[in-house]
Amino acid sequence: MTQLTLITRSGTHDVPVELNETVVAIAKKHKVTWGHACQRGLCAQCRTQVLEGASFLNEITSEEKLRLRKAERAEGFRLGCQIMIVEQGNVKLAHRPY
Repeated sequence: MTQLTLITRSGTHDVPVELNETVVAIAKKHKVTWGHACQRGLCAQCRTQVLEGASFLNEITSEEKLRLRKAERAEGFRLGCQIMIVEQGNVKLAHRPY
């Protein structure tokens, strides 16, 4: 069984993988605090580091390219409001706001 691991300041949370839902939406559904405000890729409060499973995620969006520096993206940073799991697999993400 595949799982999504969400790492926050309050701890580590394992939740089921849900395809084509944003990380912010999945976190809200499972009552995991994942900071966000706009949900459109502007505020970056949902800045997330992909620790495992990047190949199971959607491509980096134009919003992420505008908001995150190239160096951040190279280090695996994405925006939780833009990340979607598009294929079954284990994914580990850490909430890393500025």
